[in-house]
Amino acid sequence: MSQSLNPVDFAMGMPRALLQWAQSLHKTVNGQIEMGLPIGKDATGNYSQFSPSNTSGTLIRIGASGGASGNSNNWSTSSTGIVINHGLLKQPIGCHLVSSDKQLVIWQTQTPNSQNIYLAPSDATANATVYVF
Repeated sequence: MSQSLNPVDFAMGMPRALLQWAQSLHKTVNGQIEMGLPIGKDATGNYSQFSPSNTSGTLIRIGASGGASGNSNNWSTSSTGIVINHGLLKQPIGCHLVSSDKQLVIWQTQTPNSQNIYLAPSDATANATVYVF
């Protein structure tokens, strides 16, 4: 399949907002879907802060219980839920474990809302990155 034309190539006279929309569409059509762009690392060297990208979800780093990783979210104890502000401004469908440094299962302890998601870990000594969508 051929790629779409880059909107920048024919942008003369195109309003800026329309050009930004066309560039986002161009990236998506050509397979450059991004879940989040990393902007900071924690003490373990893993990405811990992410800027929103061109999907309707967000990446969130959750540190181990008692860890000094500098993450804004940390597990409390195994099988105990924590409140995470996801920033989506809508009720998320759920979440997906993207990475962890140990074998880990996460689950929702109660129904999420437009502000928060409530997650519990099988092992609170694990650092994890989750994608909330």
